[in-house]
Amino acid sequence: MSPAKGSTASTSSRKERAAATRRRILDSALPAFSEQGYSATTMDAVAAGAGVAVQTVYFTFRTKAELLQAVFEHAVLGPDQTPPHLMPWWPRPDDGHDISTAVSRLVNGTLELLARAAPLVWSVLGDEGARERYEHNEQLRRYGYSDLIQVLTEKHPLRAELTPLKARDVLLVLTGPQLFVQYTRELGWSTNELAAWITTAILEQVFDIRQAATPEP
Repeated sequence: MSPAKGSTASTSSRKERAAATRRRILDSALPAFSEQGYSATTMDAVAAGAGVAVQTVYFTFRTKAELLQAVFEHAVLGPDQTPPHLMPWWPRPDDGHDISTAVSRLVNGTLELLARAAPLVWSVLGDEGARERYEHNEQLRRYGYSDLIQVLTEKHPLRAELTPLKARDVLLVLTGPQLFVQYTRELGWSTNELAAWITTAILEQVFDIRQAATPEP
């Protein structure tokens, strides 16, 4: 016998409410962790910001460490909850883009992601309580960038004597959260200025491509 319509609708409604509650908790925890740090942020404060009981936060995420991991994923995946490697701007062997276009699209897409995630990473970076989660996510980034280098080298060879591992490391640093925060928050660069500089640096340092200088207006 198929379930009654009322039962199905009730189940769907509960799932929607649970998802909405989870989203409110994440939306509360992201700025809290980013602005106050991991250790200084309490589950009670996250609950208050989300308008729920603290027991609801624990029921949804069980521990503060698991909440932090969910917040990392929430910040990186964005509103559409799409992993970076599935984003339209992530390079693919058959995307039809040359290396300059592929790198430019990658940098611009990554900086859009970092605008959400970099302040969180910057805030928890020196917090030993968050170290395990930070290192876990950095390891995932290393794996993803190793695959990324393989895709990009199908479009253009690496600079002479630069190994794929070293090329991966250069990309990790140039498109990393620390550099993003330093340039945009501490030094006052615009995102467009930073994107142009990173794109040029990657093309020169990784692929030995010198772009023509743009004439002064």
